[in-house]
Amino acid sequence: MKRIMVISDTHEDRATIRMVLDFLKAFQVDMVIHLGDYFSDTALLEKEGVSLIKVPGTWDPQYDDRSIPNRRFIHVEGWRIFLSHTPDTHYNDLHDDIKPEQIIHDGAADLFLYGHTHRAEIKRHRGMIIANPGHLSCDEARGYPLTFALMDLDPVHITISIRQLLRDDPVMEKRYDKATLKY
Repeated sequence: MKRIMVISDTHEDRATIRMVLDFLKAFQVDMVIHLGDYFSDTALLEKEGVSLIKVPGTWDPQYDDRSIPNRRFIHVEGWRIFLSHTPDTHYNDLHDDIKPEQIIHDGAADLFLYGHTHRAEIKRHRGMIIANPGHLSCDEARGYPLTFALMDLDPVHITISIRQLLRDDPVMEKRYDKATLKY
């Protein structure tokens, strides 16, 4: 089983990144996924040796760098996971960026992770799990509290919980069985 922390929209808030490090020290987490805005915020996590996968946000300078994928697939415990900062095509996209709408339409992933909206959610759509961890920016942007996602994956099941950074109990939690996910 793998445990993954998913964060997004840290917007240069070093205090919340330090809180993330405290969380990582208190809980067994195998990897952190950062979904952009701001790509460079992960430097502190990298310095501490955290296993990290990241994609840039639409306002990051790296979003224009063709050597850094704006969207990508990863595989964890047999789950095909699509990472994107945005839930749909954005006007800052590069010409050859993967189109999120196409991934959803085709059901090309088991799990679609995105940020950008600052609003946490977990839902099932077209046989795919779609989740947004919320945001970890310095203020409660757009009226949403500071949240992240915690995922426990094994080859058969996934449990995704949305948690507030300074609380122990999940705000929402859903469990899915891979065999019954596709329709």
